[in-house]
Formats: sequence, structure tokens, C-alpha cells
Amino acid sequence: MKKVLFVLTLLISSMGFSQETKTFDSKLVGCWRGSEADQQQKGTTKYWVACRFEDGKSTLLFIAIDKKGKVTQMTENGKWWVENGKFHELHNYDGVADVYDYEVIDNSIKFTGVDVMGDKETKYSFFDYKIEED
Repeated sequence: MKKVLFVLTLLISSMGFSQETKTFDSKLVGCWRGSEADQQQKGTTKYWVACRFEDGKSTLLFIAIDKKGKVTQMTENGKWWVENGKFHELHNYDGVADVYDYEVIDNSIKFTGVDVMGDKETKYSFFDYKIEED
């Protein structure tokens, strides 16, 4: 029994060493605003405020306006991190993490989709602009 426990302990600890630790790029922390039109849904424009916190938690407020003028508001909570040089955003409501390449340019971030909503062929890209605190 002791040998089994010892082997299990070794396996579990070696698994931890082989996985990369999630990190948080401090340049991404804070509240950001952005928008996009006709990318994820044709005829729909989205506006958002995204807040990413130092502990890896995130909150997003979306407002979408379709071509008929219907307004939809949605709030998402989740987690974010950087792994292997890519930005990851996990949505609590569906448990799916979107993955983006990102580039910080002055007070903005350019995101380019790598795997968004399960689509590895995505062409989705957008900018977030820093909301300055007073």
C-alpha cells in the first residue's frame, strides 16, 4: 500500500512540473473598452467594457445592436491568463476558453483570434483601449 501511495505521489507531482504555470501580463490589467461590427455576427455591432484584475478574474459587459436596432446587454464573468505567449479568456457561463495572440501598442491591445468559441480557423480580431483612471 505504501508503494502505491508513493508512486501516486510521484506521478501527481511530476504532472505539476510538466505543466506551464499560468501567468498574468500586468500590461493587460485594468479596464478596457472596445467595439467591433459584423465580425462574429453579420449585421451586429458590439460594444464592451472588459476589466481584467491582477488575480486573473475578469468581468465583461457587452452591448450588441443588431441591424433592426434590437439592443442586447450581457455580462460575463470569468478568468484570464497568459500561457505560451497567448492570451486566454475563460467564460464561466460555458467553461470554454478563447485563445488570442495579442500585442500591446501604447494604450491599446490588438487581439487576434487563435481559437475562439472552438473555431481554430477564426479571423476574429479587435482592439481594446485602456480606460484611464482619474
